[in-house]
Amino acid sequence: MKAILTKEEYKEFTESVDFLKIKHDIDIPHTVETKEDKFLITLLEDIDEDYLDNLLENT
Repeated sequence: MKAILTKEEYKEFTESVDFLKIKHDIDIPHTVETKEDKFLITLLEDIDEDYLDNLLENT
């Protein structure tokens, strides 16, 4: 999966990735490329997004 994020969205993404690692020991392997003032995020594994969203919303 790929996504183009703004600076604020990228900040939220990195905070969520850190939270999932610290609180739930879940790694989110990804790459980041910068394109002017945007960030291109590529997830390197298939991830159950609904499950992760649920973890982030309920903690």
